[in-house]
Amino acid sequence: MKLIASLAAFLFSSPQDPSNKTTVINFDDILTHGGLGHIPSPYSHLTFSSFNVFNPRDPALEGWISENDLNCAVSPPNALIGSRYSSDLSPSSGPASFKIANATSMIEEGLNPYFELLTFYLKPLDMPPPETTIYITGYTYARDEPLVWHVDFPAGYHLPLLVKMQEFSSDTWSFLYAVEIFADFGEDRLDWEFSIDNLELQFFKIPKDKLSPGRFGQRVMKQEEGK
Repeated sequence: MKLIASLAAFLFSSPQDPSNKTTVINFDDILTHGGLGHIPSPYSHLTFSSFNVFNPRDPALEGWISENDLNCAVSPPNALIGSRYSSDLSPSSGPASFKIANATSMIEEGLNPYFELLTFYLKPLDMPPPETTIYITGYTYARDEPLVWHVDFPAGYHLPLLVKMQEFSSDTWSFLYAVEIFADFGEDRLDWEFSIDNLELQFFKIPKDKLSPGRFGQRVMKQEEGK
């Protein structure tokens, strides 16, 4: 599978191409009210589900979050809270996720409708119980099965962990159209909230000598048309 992914990267877009766009999404330009806010869609070409923006140092949140979670916003003021539940506490359609919002608009901007997940900061909120695990799943057309990686957190408070996807998972998380993240604990796999910040992604420009996106980009478009 690694060989296939490497060949695909060579054929459809070169990660070493300096024209490709690497961006760090820090969510700091999103306004919050009472320390909380919603993520507009699209936002940096993505749609976020079961995530909310929060400013951990907003006075309105004092007493609602642990003082040990003030470090969630690695680049203040904002970070994201993720869960299996939507903001009104009703069950959501799935785990917290972000995905390509509009393939057509990206192509019009000269970008292929997929991305590579490079790094981000991650931590469980408050003091997680023993055996708390956070799972990351990446959906890509470059392989038959999704990319999967997880990290276990011992009981106690934690500093934000800089997750380096390629180094930690021994896979390149590229040609992605969606990523899911969730945390659970115990035999019943109960939900646990977590935070992320400084999401580093790479987007790939469509070569000037091509009139349409690569094979994987075309598949994302077909999926979007079939919704």
